[in-house]
This record gives sequence, structure tokens and C-alpha cells, in this order.
Amino acid sequence: MSQSPLPAGAGPFDPDLSGIDPGLMDAFITAMSRAQEVIGEQSRAIRAELDRVGANASALGPVGETDDWVGEQVRRLRVRNERIRGRVPDWLPGMVEYDEAAMPFVSREEARREGAALAALYRRYTTDAEGKVIGDDLRERHRDLLARMLRRGGDGDFAAALFAGLGAAGTLALPRDIAGFTRHSPISAGVTTKEQALGELSRMFGAATVAGGRAPGFAKVMDDLRRGDEGADRDALSWLVSKGDLPSEWLAAVVRANVILPMLSRTSRPEDITLGTTARFLDALAADPAAARSSVNGVLRHWTTQPAVPALTAYRGPSVRGVLTMLSRHVSGDGRTSGAFGRMLAAASGAYDERDGAHSADAARFAFEVITAAPGFATHDAMRRHLAEIGGAYATEFAASADAMDPDAREPSRFGRFDDNLPGTEPAFRLSLTDGYRYLQTFTDTNAHMEPFDRGMAALTQRLFTEGVHLDKARIANPPPNDLQAQSAVEQVFSRLGMVSGMEFAAMKVVRGTADLREKDDYESFTKALDKGMDMALLVVPAGGVPSAAAWMAFSWLIKDGLGAALEPEARLPLVNEKEITQTRAVLYEIAAGLVAKGYTMGEAPVRFKPPADPLIVDARGRLRPFSEIGKDREKTGAFLRWLKENGSIEDEADRRAFGKLVSGAATRFSGAKDRVEESLSSVDPHLKKVITGDGG
Repeated sequence: MSQSPLPAGAGPFDPDLSGIDPGLMDAFITAMSRAQEVIGEQSRAIRAELDRVGANASALGPVGETDDWVGEQVRRLRVRNERIRGRVPDWLPGMVEYDEAAMPFVSREEARREGAALAALYRRYTTDAEGKVIGDDLRERHRDLLARMLRRGGDGDFAAALFAGLGAAGTLALPRDIAGFTRHSPISAGVTTKEQALGELSRMFGAATVAGGRAPGFAKVMDDLRRGDEGADRDALSWLVSKGDLPSEWLAAVVRANVILPMLSRTSRPEDITLGTTARFLDALAADPAAARSSVNGVLRHWTTQPAVPALTAYRGPSVRGVLTMLSRHVSGDGRTSGAFGRMLAAASGAYDERDGAHSADAARFAFEVITAAPGFATHDAMRRHLAEIGGAYATEFAASADAMDPDAREPSRFGRFDDNLPGTEPAFRLSLTDGYRYLQTFTDTNAHMEPFDRGMAALTQRLFTEGVHLDKARIANPPPNDLQAQSAVEQVFSRLGMVSGMEFAAMKVVRGTADLREKDDYESFTKALDKGMDMALLVVPAGGVPSAAAWMAFSWLIKDGLGAALEPEARLPLVNEKEITQTRAVLYEIAAGLVAKGYTMGEAPVRFKPPADPLIVDARGRLRPFSEIGKDREKTGAFLRWLKENGSIEDEADRRAFGKLVSGAATRFSGAKDRVEESLSSVDPHLKKVITGDGG
């Protein structure tokens, strides 16, 4: 059909034209929706903090009004776009004419009147249908009411008045009504499944909470649902909160009352797990980190002093660790619910909305509780990857806690910031070496479970390496007195990273029950990638490089003892060692290329640096060729190693700041630290010692 209904001779520059490009409008709606999400997230976080300290939150009123206004505009934009697309079903990119005066916008007051009217019609329907066989007439009447309801889901005033008119009991009946209806037929062409319809209902309820203050009776509905009566329909309530954007403290109270306290008092029901009820509640918390933290932390304030759980009877009330441990046991038999529990823990710990090294105090405190408690969890496989997400989000703290040579590493874990003396870090807490090691064991059973932690370590490696290079460059420009042979910042970084690698590998060995991790298929996948010429891309990440999680693991796996042989250009080695030596040289190349890319050789050069010039290892623009070219060619490999040697890589007396010496020193520090941590842990863990030595002696 013809694309545009524009009259002949008209166009986008006609002053009388009113039109919309639906594609551009979609993008604008997305941007506006995201703006509303950000406003809502920030205002909720501020309000939660003010509530926590007992401060007056009335100053946030204008922010709420802005959030409300943006939401109203998004709703209207969607209505416009739906009308436009309805006029031109076979739309192609371009502008479509429309009449703004024909748009069905109503005032907030009118929206509330319409919501209340629909609530009255729905109550009348339920009365008429009670006790009757549902025939075609009643079914069509029901369909029409549900379709009209969900079609206005983004209108907060309409929704708030609707739920207020239905009351708490009527609101909780809606999920059951919708589930029953969609078992037999769709509600509309756009809403065809139970999950889709209930998701729309939940989002509608979320929209209602924004405008609820303008709808008399809605606050009572919220309060009744939060309080919950004995025998209340938890499954219906879980659907109602599953997708909507809800007030954090209200959501926290609802989940606490319907999941956590019943679990602690042993009044939860088996069907809460089998029907997915608990999983939906936990997923709702996972979408709101502040609510997730408050739901658990608030148990301490709402405990009734009558714990029925034997493990907690010695206490006046449960601790956060006790609550989390009991929750893990409660959900451990079901993969879906365990996965939701893991997502909730990760969200509350700041794994999704905060940055490693810059966590809020509340998120860090929660993460500290999780990390120190998790070794005692009943852990389903569905949880493990989420525990690794927490570990990756706190890579800074794991690096700060991995120093086996630090006497404090033997002390109990403690919360609170401290100076780690590591460039670019300010850890939020200190883990003991054994606590960090035990936590890693919760997800090191497979490389797939470990991937988020490895990704976090890769990101930390890039960040610390950059900080270390900048600090060493500053020391070259302004050398401290009598400090020519002090440990470089880059060496310090690699030493600490090696300790984390050693802790991770020790955890892998004890969990997998083998000292030779090369027996595992996943190891071969990394080495095959390197054999095919793929560069590691850990310190510098080019487009199309190896994913950073794999790069961290490959880097950790491929640094071996005997670096001297790998550095020697003319070394004569048995063929059986050639493969491992090539892999170790890939690590040396990664460090050298990283130093160049991060500017170590720019400006005032290191105390000893000769730029690469051999065309075997540099291209026409003087840049290092990738290791995929160098590593598979003996002559090019020799030229690369000679270049490092010319820069002091194998000279015992070379200054640590010499380019080649820094390359070899960083690799040596990583390897040595890795071995020291494993040895230290094996001295306190007989299971690890048995795996490594093959006996218990």
C-alpha cells in the first residue's frame, strides 16, 4: 500500500503539517522512559537514606512531581504513536500526518473518574458471575473489562483509582482472574499469555503507586497489602509486585512479611516454592537493590523474639548472616528459587548498579555479610554464578585481602575502609585470606560459574595496571632519593594479582579434586585459542579480542615457573616444553605491549629503553605486531626476545625501571606470589594439601 496519507504537494516543511515519524518517536519514548527510571531510582535511594537516618524527606516532593510529569508524558507519547501506527499498519520509515486534537488525552481528574468507574463495573461483573457457569456473554464481558484495564496501564491516576475502588481483596483477586481467563483465550491481540498479562498488571500497579496520593483509598490498599492478613494469597501478591516499579521500603516490607519472617518462623508453605511464589518475590527485590537490603536488614527490627528455628534460639534475634544462611537452606531444593535468591544477593551487594572500588557503604556492608556467610550456605548450582558476580564486583577487596605475606591476612575479616598501599584502591573491607579462599570455593567448580569473577578480575587488572604505569612514570620524572631499586608499582600490582590467582587456583583445585587443572576441557579451550593465534587482550583490549574473563584465566594459567627459559632467545628446549614456553611468552608479550600502550615508553623514557625496530616484530608504522604473528614464527619470536634482552630483561643487575626488566619482573612477581599463596593455604587446609601432594601427610 502507499506509505503516507499526506495530501499531494505537502511535505515536512509545510507549516500546516502535523506529523510523527513512529521510528523516531520510539527512540524518544525509550529515552524519556529511561529518564523517568533514573529519576525514580535516584529519588528512591535518597528517600531510603533519609528514612534510614530519620530525616524529613518532604524536600523530595518536587522530584516526585517531576517523576510523575515525565511518566504522564511517556504515556501520552505512547498513545500518539499507537494511533499513528494504527493509521498506517504497513509503515515504512518516514513521517505520518496526524491530528493532535483527536488524541484521547484526559485530565488527571477525568482519569481517576474513569478508573473508579471501571472498578465499579468490575465489581458488578464479579457479583453477576459468582456461582454461575461462565458462558460466552460473561466471558466477552470479562475480556472487555480486562482489556480496558490493561490498555490504560501506564496511566497512574487511572490505575490508582481502579485499585482503590477494588480494595485490597479485589486487587489481589485480579491475578487469579487474569490467570484463569488466559488459560482459555487471550485478553487482546497484544496480550495473549498469562505471564504477559500479569506483567502488565504489575507495571500498572507500579504506575499507581506514583499517583496514589491523588486517589482516595489507594493508601489503604497499599497498607493492607503490606500488612497482609493471615491466609492472604501470597501467590497473587507475588504476581502483583513481580514487574512493577514500587516504593522500596513498601516492597521490602511486603517480601519480609511474606517470605523471610514465615521462613524463619517455619510457617512458609511448600507451594510457595513450587508455584514460583518465593522466586517472584525475590526477583522483585533483585530489581530494587535498596529494597533487597532493607528486606533482610529489617528483620532485625521486626523479629518477634519467638524464633522457631533451633539454630537461632541462642540469640535474641537473627543476625543478617543467620537470615541469609537460613534463606539459602529454604530455597536450596529448587533451581528457579535459588537463582532468584542469588540475583537478590548480587543486587543487594551492588553488583549490578555500582562499580568495583566505589561501592556505597550499605551495599558493601551487605556484600561483606554475604561473602563471610556464603561458605555456610546450602548452595544450589543456580546460585553459584551470582555469588561469582558478587566476587567480581568486589575484586578490589579480594586483591586487598590476598597478601599472604601480610600478618593481617591471618586476622579475622573486618568491615571498614583501610589503606591497602596498592595503587588505585581503597577497599571497603578486609577479608582474611582463608575467608576469601572459602568464598571462592562456592563457585569455582566450573569455569562457567567463575566467569563473572574472572571478568571482574580482568577489569581490575586493567585498572591497576594503568594506575601502576602512571605512578612509575611519575617516579621516572621525579625519582625519590636513594630509591633506584625499590619495587616498582607495576611489580607491586602483579604481585598482588598473582596472589588472587593463587587463591583462585587453590579453590579450583580443592573443589575439583585435582592438582592438574589441565585435565579439564576448559583449559584446552583457552590454550587452543592461543594456539590459533588469538592474543590475550587483558591489559589492552582491541576490538574482537578474547573476552576479558577468558583473558584473566588464560593469563593466570599460562604464567609458569622457569620464566628464564621463556625469556632466553636462544634457549634449546625439549619439544614437549615448546608449547608451554610459547604460552608463557604470550604473557610476556601482553605485559610488554601493555606497557607501550599505556604510555610507559612515551615522554621521558624509562632508565633504559630501546624502541623495537626489527621489521620482524614491528609494522611499517613502528607498532608491535600482534603475538598471533610473532608467537608462531621462530625468527619473529627470537627478534621479540632479543628486543626484551636489549632492554634488560635477563640482566640481574639491570635497573627495575628498565623496560625489559619491568616486563620480566612483573611476570616473575605474579608467578611467585601465586605459588606462595597456594603454599600458605595448603598449610592450613589439609584437603588442599592432599589434592596437591596426593596424600594427607
